[in-house]
Formats: sequence, C-alpha cells, structure tokens
Amino acid sequence: MPLIGIIAKKKDIQAIKNKLLFENYEIIEINEQSIRNLKNIQFDEIVFLKDINLQEEEYIFMKNIISKVQYLIMNADVDIEIFHKIEIVKPIKLITFGFNSKATITISSIKEEKIMICLQRNIEKSNYEIIETQEKEIEIDKKGDKKIYNELTVFIIKELHNLQNKP
Repeated sequence: MPLIGIIAKKKDIQAIKNKLLFENYEIIEINEQSIRNLKNIQFDEIVFLKDINLQEEEYIFMKNIISKVQYLIMNADVDIEIFHKIEIVKPIKLITFGFNSKATITISSIKEEKIMICLQRNIEKSNYEIIETQEKEIEIDKKGDKKIYNELTVFIIKELHNLQNKP
C-alpha cells in the first residue's frame, strides 16, 4: 500500500482522500505541526499543492523526508519556498503539473466537466513502466469540489499505480 504525504489545505486533502476512498492508499497530511512526528516516516510520494512555513530545524526534517521518497509531485504554479532552502541530494523522480508551460503535465484546456492535459515528458513508474507523452482527457466529478489541482493530483497518483482504468 503506497504511503503518500500531502502538503495542502485540509479541505483539498479531504477531497483527494474522497476521490481515492476505495483505492489502497494511505494518505497523511504533512503540516507545520506534524513535521517533527513524521521525520522518520518513509513516504512513497509527497505531493506539494501549497507552500509550507517551517522553522530552521524543520527544514532539516523535511529534507530528510524528501530524500527518501520515490516521487515528488508538485504544483508548478506555486512557488514552494522549501526548495530554495534545501538541496536534494538523492535523485528523485519529479513530476510537476499546472498551467506552467514547463511542467511535466500541463493543462491544455478546461471545460465544464473535463480537463484536457498534456504529458510533456515520459514518466517512469516504480515498476519501470513508462507513461508516454500524450494528451489525455480527465473527467471532473460533477458532485465533487471541481478543483483542477486536486483532479490532477488524483490522476497522477492513479497513473503511477496503474489505477486509471478502474471504475
């Protein structure tokens, strides 16, 4: 079962958890208060949907947490301060997403009930399969929160774990 750390607003984390409710994931919120308790946890992925304000010592904890992950999934439209203050030593698979034209996954268009995205670079999964460059359409849940970044986060997590075609 993949262990995923998410740095986001509480309501966004809850929306993502709801969309992945029947999948086999463990999702843990990482915030300013929990960082010390999570310093020895090994996450498979960490998702940054927003910046996190840390004290000097907490940046060391966060650097240690990040250095153990397989994937770092980041909203490319947000300036994440932590990456200006720490240096990642171990090579990590970085997946960026958003409207930013340099992101790994860019948003091509938005309609009422769907988003068109473009995978601009191949993504290597942990089982060494490749998600190739392509355009994809993501359905937006009519009843859900309809937040694009949450939809992209769920899409990426499902793609990394071969769950995209499940109902």
